[in-house]
Amino acid sequence: MGGGASKNARPSSAHPEGPKSANGKKSTALGDLLFKAGIKKVVMIRHANAKPRDPEAAAVEAGTVLKPETPFANAWTVGDLTRGLTPKGEEQAAAAMTWLNQCDVRAVICSEASRAIDTKEIMTAGKFPAGGQGCLTLHTLHPARSGTPDCEKMFDKLGYGTLNTYYADASVEGLEGKGKPVFRNYMNKVTGELNEVITAGKASFPSTGDTIAVFGHAVFLNAVAVAVGEAMGIPKAEELVAQLELGEAQGIMCDSAAQAIMLKQV
Repeated sequence: MGGGASKNARPSSAHPEGPKSANGKKSTALGDLLFKAGIKKVVMIRHANAKPRDPEAAAVEAGTVLKPETPFANAWTVGDLTRGLTPKGEEQAAAAMTWLNQCDVRAVICSEASRAIDTKEIMTAGKFPAGGQGCLTLHTLHPARSGTPDCEKMFDKLGYGTLNTYYADASVEGLEGKGKPVFRNYMNKVTGELNEVITAGKASFPSTGDTIAVFGHAVFLNAVAVAVGEAMGIPKAEELVAQLELGEAQGIMCDSAAQAIMLKQV
């Protein structure tokens, strides 16, 4: 079932030229792209419960991918991308099919991490295999691939939580009280990257469906939800998303037709 915060306004279908924001201005390029592609809903889904890091994989990565210039990203790189789901995670993902099946999923966008891919496979019943029709990859959904060292530094210290927790934080050295501009930087970055990934991949989309499912990680997905909600012109998108705690195998749905943002959960 679904639940959470939402705001209603005149549906975007009332505007044949594309969705509008609360002040009457057209949505961003990403919003226009989604509208023209017939995508009315985008749901950001956190991966299900995952296994701990594999020490052997960590040892391999330690000699190949560590980045001295971004030490905080390393905690989320070493052995992290190869973590699969636990039996509990598999059960969570299977249960979450209940609410995702209520959506007409046309395409998926996924982190490169195994746990996100495994969650995607279960929740979509294998309908979007890697390299297949409508399956896209966005590397920056993963904390260590975000390309935003300050976000990575905050995530290394704070871990899971709402965006409001990050906005209010004064404990991360050098970033005291800067959580909002730090994550605004990521939101701006991911808006452009989503535009590029969807533009490049939309030719592979199946012909039917009005929903894109995005599988990723923790507070970074909350930030993506803000970016998508604002792109769709949904009023108070940041305010609505910033209060939401995204649990395992839960999703944040942005619905341009209903002009709503809601938490999707079993």
